[in-house]
Amino acid sequence: MHSIISVEEAVAIDSPVFIDVRSPAEYETGHIPGAVNIPLFSDDERVQVGTTYRQIGVEEAKLQGLVLASAKLPDIVGRVQQLRESGRKVVVYCWRGGMRSKAVVTVLELMGILSSQLSGGYKAYRQFVLNRLRTFEVKPIIIVLCGSTGTGKTLILNQLANANIPVINLEQLANHRGSVFGQIGLGRPATAQIFDTNLLLALDQLNTQPYIVVECESKRIGNVYLPDCLFDAMRRGKKILVSADIEVRVDRLIKEYIHLYKDKDNDEAIVAGLESLRRRLGNKKTECLLADFRAGKVRDVVKVLLVDYYDLMYGYGQSDTAIYDVEVNADDIEQATEVIIQYLQQFGR
Repeated sequence: MHSIISVEEAVAIDSPVFIDVRSPAEYETGHIPGAVNIPLFSDDERVQVGTTYRQIGVEEAKLQGLVLASAKLPDIVGRVQQLRESGRKVVVYCWRGGMRSKAVVTVLELMGILSSQLSGGYKAYRQFVLNRLRTFEVKPIIIVLCGSTGTGKTLILNQLANANIPVINLEQLANHRGSVFGQIGLGRPATAQIFDTNLLLALDQLNTQPYIVVECESKRIGNVYLPDCLFDAMRRGKKILVSADIEVRVDRLIKEYIHLYKDKDNDEAIVAGLESLRRRLGNKKTECLLADFRAGKVRDVVKVLLVDYYDLMYGYGQSDTAIYDVEVNADDIEQATEVIIQYLQQFGR
């Protein structure tokens, strides 16, 4: 009888080697952190076996899977052998802890390689992450950087991280800037599976710190959502209002996004983003923005978007400053970062 291990037991192991035998597409959607993808089937082969299972039957699908996998087994064994040379425990998983992981573990045992099959597979691990986020107690004080678009909140967050201040860059985890144009130039956004897993890792790593600094975000960032444990902690936390001169903000956004405008492959997405604001900005203003963008008047476009869209939407200019614990002018990012670091000293390290 081969070894079967639960998710709770597996994550408690010191430096395990997780082997994900699912197809590359399944792995990209979500996987256990640090897992090595050694697929038993390619994406196309997985579809073929699934089609056979649904249209013909279980036994025929098993036979087809055996034929497709048999030629790969020597390579799989060799790769696992290399990974386990450090003496680390090998844990193999598929989607539900079914035939794929069982087959690989069985072959590894026949070759004298000790390994365990993850009970319930990645599906069980995903549920483990969701359950932990649902009950997670955020112990540090959450320090929230608030402020209008372009004031330099992300720049400050990066500076704080460089100074070894505990931060979580939520937009980086989501691979999305959290705005209408937030996905342009970044490639694929993080899936909920990837985002939740990496966020849980960050929370676990920093939960003994006295505080964690984050940027103010809504519940949703692109296609992912903040768990209640963190979102509620952000609402209870300390708030820093970051401000900057409008011309400085325009300069920063142009510098940050200039590659988007220079890369003509992004034009269609930028135009689509502007079009999506038509209802809010009105036809006349939207047409002016589109004309200015096509004419290369990037600065004019950015300034109008800041003044007539982002500033009105977030409303920091009209908000009651009494709700913030400290205000920081970020025309000079390094100076603003120093002011924030001094403020954070009261919470200890």
